[in-house]
Amino acid sequence: MSTKFEDLNINDSILKSLKEIGFTEPTKIQIETIPLIKEGHDVIGQSQTGSGKTGAFGIPLVEKVVPRKGLQALVLAPTRELALQIGGELRKFSSNKGLHVQCVYGGVPMGPQLSGMRNAEIVVGTPGRVLDHINRETMDLRAIKTFVLDEADKMIDMGFIEDIETIERLVPKERQTLLFSATMPASLIDIREKFTRDAQKVTTETTVKEDALRQYYCDVERNLKFSLLVHLLQKEGPELAIIFCNSRRDVDSISRNLQRNRINAEALHGGLSQNRREHIIGDFHKRKIDVLVATDVAARGLDFKKVSHIFNYSVPMDCQEYVNRIGRTARAGESGKAIVLLSREDYDSFNKVINTYNFDIQPMEYSDVQILPFQRRSQEENDYGRRDDYHRSYRGNGNGHSRGYGYGNGNGHGSDSGNGRRSFARSFSASGETHSCADIETLQRTGQGRHSDRSYGSRRSYN
Repeated sequence: MSTKFEDLNINDSILKSLKEIGFTEPTKIQIETIPLIKEGHDVIGQSQTGSGKTGAFGIPLVEKVVPRKGLQALVLAPTRELALQIGGELRKFSSNKGLHVQCVYGGVPMGPQLSGMRNAEIVVGTPGRVLDHINRETMDLRAIKTFVLDEADKMIDMGFIEDIETIERLVPKERQTLLFSATMPASLIDIREKFTRDAQKVTTETTVKEDALRQYYCDVERNLKFSLLVHLLQKEGPELAIIFCNSRRDVDSISRNLQRNRINAEALHGGLSQNRREHIIGDFHKRKIDVLVATDVAARGLDFKKVSHIFNYSVPMDCQEYVNRIGRTARAGESGKAIVLLSREDYDSFNKVINTYNFDIQPMEYSDVQILPFQRRSQEENDYGRRDDYHRSYRGNGNGHSRGYGYGNGNGHGSDSGNGRRSFARSFSASGETHSCADIETLQRTGQGRHSDRSYGSRRSYN
């Protein structure tokens, strides 16, 4: 028997708002957390992105806040985008209660925020801008009854720890503290112990749902990544797609080259103006943009619906960020696909992912990839080589091109001269014959395999 919001003893005005926005059944984190918050407990909630954490703290929060009684709740978030999203959700939850929710974040003028602060019962903000308002004496925390830290691990990673501690000291000790995060690293333990009192811990859905999310990798030379990306976008035909890169430079160049190939793509990263970022996020929500090319600013918190495909153009160094990225798809009962474009510089990071999580990541075969020109900035020429201004087909002498990883077992390709040592092997087709390149040390010793520098060791097979 499924639980409904009515079963959580939520008041009628909030229930009406939830029905108006299409919220019918609570998620697991909401079912377990909302009653505890309503009872007044401090709560530490850990759950994957996309599991409904905003509703878990936001629904009981707006239920408790009293209209026209001044600032009563403060929510801290790591990024401007997440602050805006949380603020938008809280407004929806409280639409029939008449609460004023004010978002505060940097990169925009103070004026509108100062004006909105006068009537706000709830403030959602980034730590730096909240401190700015405190120092200007335009935000009074003395009546705060609920203090929320969302994506707390990310705030610590971004260096906000001192700001958060300063803000916490100014919030009344007699308050309810709600701390939500996708992960609970050791760096968060001290904050958790300092800020909460006898907190109830709720942990749900901390890994991706593999029955809804299929994961693949394509082993590819670095200079062929973009051509393969375009090929896959055309072949897969995603409803909406996000392409994740590790740097702003890559985001800009890839989005620009996708546009040159008539793909409706836009870049999203922290170097853009706030207005530009909000405009792009809005257009992606409205499906005016088909493909979003982004840094990890888009991996945390932002709720994009109907994203069918995630492409990891580069693998993040922090394997938890990989989980956050792929968590942008297969949400709210939908299925999704995540594809890694894996080249040599990604091997170490990808190895961390497969040795940390028990993901079923399958090799994806590809063929007939047309090599496309890639326009780079002048300062990138030394890194990536001279620009290719030609078109040809990448077919492996007319045969389908595919690569897969597997274990060497002491026999056949991928072994270490019969000693049974495991190695990561790369197989590919050429002229109708399948070959594999095993560990670099083995191939250097035997003199075989001119692609030997493309392989690396692994402790576990994932194909």
